[in-house]
Amino acid sequence: MRSMSRQQLTIIVTCTDRKSATPSDELMVRHLPNGEVPLRARVWRHALARATDRRPLIDLYSGETWTQVRTLASKVTALGYDPTMFVASAGLGLQSALTSAPSYSATFSTGQADSVGASLPAAQEWWNELPHAEISPGGRAIWVLSEAYSRVVSQHLLDVTAPNELLVFGGSSEVSETVRVPADRSLRHALGGTVTSLNVRSAVQWLNLSGGDDLFAGAAWQRWRAWAREKRHHEVFDRRPLSDSAVVEFISELRDRQPSISKTNALTLLREAGMACEQRRFSTLFQQVMAR
Repeated sequence: MRSMSRQQLTIIVTCTDRKSATPSDELMVRHLPNGEVPLRARVWRHALARATDRRPLIDLYSGETWTQVRTLASKVTALGYDPTMFVASAGLGLQSALTSAPSYSATFSTGQADSVGASLPAAQEWWNELPHAEISPGGRAIWVLSEAYSRVVSQHLLDVTAPNELLVFGGSSEVSETVRVPADRSLRHALGGTVTSLNVRSAVQWLNLSGGDDLFAGAAWQRWRAWAREKRHHEVFDRRPLSDSAVVEFISELRDRQPSISKTNALTLLREAGMACEQRRFSTLFQQVMAR
């Protein structure tokens, strides 16, 4: 039974490409038939419905970012809130983190093997074709969204959830600056972890700085800004350039461990390992490896 003294809080987070199970071929966007978005989305929904290997989303996603998502939920609870978590997914729509679903590979990031659309309008059309859980309008909410996902889903989320108070970590220009804490790579040194977990780590740090006070009050913003000014650190990189064959080997090993890894995350991991590859060259090599 929920305690009546706890404040309700809606949390919406971006899905992650790392999963605890390997998706079947029919649940990889790359294998969908060519055609208009409604047709492709219908085939996709049918494939989702047929899948039998399912697990709660809270257990389906994995990796460093998802570990931080779990930390966020735990800290919110410890501060006296009663959180309900939802996942904004390019493959599943907006769903409760307790909903069971099969593993899949789909992304709103463009230029990937499993990109759902080559343009923002196409991605938004795809999103509108997916099923979405209902969220009662109003209340308080924390969203943790990558820029690519925020551009697709933010306006829809604002329209259907209409939160009275909102904090968005990461996000995009579609979200008002008055409620948004933009991704800031100069804080990565202080926050720890990889670039891909930066938004959720920022949200966790916001909670750490709250001291138990209201998360949405002006004082919380003041504490964040003061902390960020003190901790910003502009990284200087000295990376080792790689040959094409070395990059291909790196990507191949990543694919073996994470079959649905995105190009963006693969390049991030390469650079974080102290290696260098120009983005366009990496994109070409990544597509070659993933097409094999």
